[in-house]
Amino acid sequence: MQDVLSKLENSRILEEVDSAALTMLARNYSMFIKASKQLEKDGLTVESDRGNIAQHPLIKVAKDAQTQAMKVMLEFGLTAKARTKLIQKDNESDEDSPFEQFIKQGKETR
Repeated sequence: MQDVLSKLENSRILEEVDSAALTMLARNYSMFIKASKQLEKDGLTVESDRGNIAQHPLIKVAKDAQTQAMKVMLEFGLTAKARTKLIQKDNESDEDSPFEQFIKQGKETR
């Protein structure tokens, strides 16, 4: 998590109000890791009291935690694809597009 915080601070994306979202990321990631480790020990299936084989309930826990963590990661540009979008935004010039110029001036220029 320290790597994530450092990356966000260096890219000047992180603000104090983001602490709740980052806490969610940390908790969901932790839950995913714990569920995955337990699944490695227990296996992917469980036997019911009637002897039926079923999917281990922790599979859903791990999947849900992973999904939620990924959503937060996307918001902060913590995936390869999301980072490219942030980089493109940073590289955009400060010049207004023709549309922005039109809106600001209130008249069309040709």
